[in-house]
Amino acid sequence: MDQNDRIFGAAVRRRYNRLLALASSLAAVLPFALGLLVVQFVYPQGSGPVPTIIAAVALALSPLATWLVHDRLALAGNVTLRQALAEKLGRDEGALPSGVKPIFIGFSPGDQQFIWDGDTDRDIGFLAAWGDALVYRGDDFEWYLPRDRIDTIEPIQPVAGISRIRVRWHAPRERNRSFTIVSREATDLRGAREATHTLLQQLYAWVSRPRQADSEAPKLGMPPTDVKGGQSLDTAPSGSCIVTAAVMAATTVGAWQVGGPFVAAEKYAHAILAAGCVFAIGFAISNAVMRLLHWAEEKDEADDGEADRFRD
Repeated sequence: MDQNDRIFGAAVRRRYNRLLALASSLAAVLPFALGLLVVQFVYPQGSGPVPTIIAAVALALSPLATWLVHDRLALAGNVTLRQALAEKLGRDEGALPSGVKPIFIGFSPGDQQFIWDGDTDRDIGFLAAWGDALVYRGDDFEWYLPRDRIDTIEPIQPVAGISRIRVRWHAPRERNRSFTIVSREATDLRGAREATHTLLQQLYAWVSRPRQADSEAPKLGMPPTDVKGGQSLDTAPSGSCIVTAAVMAATTVGAWQVGGPFVAAEKYAHAILAAGCVFAIGFAISNAVMRLLHWAEEKDEADDGEADRFRD
C-alpha cells in the first residue's frame, strides 16, 4: 500500500515522534530556565533560602515533567487515528458476528521489540477473537490466525514504559514465527499498560475456552513476518556510542563554562540552574541525534531493498 494512503504511515509516525521529542525536551529544560530567570532578576545576589529552594524544585520538577509529558503524549492523536481507521475500514468490511468486540491495537511483526520510524508499532488496527481464530484488520495489514496455529501468548518485559504481548505461532512445515501487539484503547501510557494487561487476560481466556465450530472466521492470510525497516530496541544504531560520548563531553564542558562564574561568585543556586539548563539541552541534542541515526539506518535499509528489487 502507498505510504501516502496510510493513516499510520512513516510520515505520520515521524511527525508524532518529533512532537514527543520536542515536548519532552521543553519539559526538561523549562524548569531550569524559568528558575534561572527568577533568581537572576528577583534574587541577583543569590542570598537567602529562596534561590536554593527554587533550584531544588527545578531539580525535582524537570525529570517529573519529562515523565509526565512522555506518559501523556506517547499516544498523542490516538483517538483521531482510531476514528480515521474505523472510517477507512467501513462498516461492511469490519462487520463482525454478534458478540465479537474488536480491540484497537498496535501491531509489530517479529520476536523482538522494534522501532518503526520512531514508534514501536508497525501498524494499527482492530483485533477480534472470531470463533477459533484471531482476526486483524489494520491500516496496512489484515490477517487471521487459527487458534491451533498459536504456540504461546506471553507478556514482554516493559521497555521504555511500553508493555507488549508476544504471540508465537507456526505455519505448516516452516519455522516458528512471532509478532507483538499492544492495546491502544487508551490515551496515555499508563492506560495502555492497563488495557494491554486486560487484553492479555482476554487472550488467555479465549485460548482456554472450548472450540466453536459454528463461527468461521474469514481467511485473510497469515500475519506478516517481514521486519525490514525496523530497528531493534536492544540494538543501538551505528556510531551512537561515539556521538553520545561527544555530546556528553561537550555538555559537561558547557555546563562548567556557564556555571563556573556563578560558583566563583558563590551563587550556587544560579550555578545549579544554569548547569541544569545546559545538561537538559545536551540531553535533548543527544536524543535528537539518536533518532536521526535510527532514521538514517532505516533509510539505508530501504535504499538497499530498492536496489535489490531493481537488480531482480
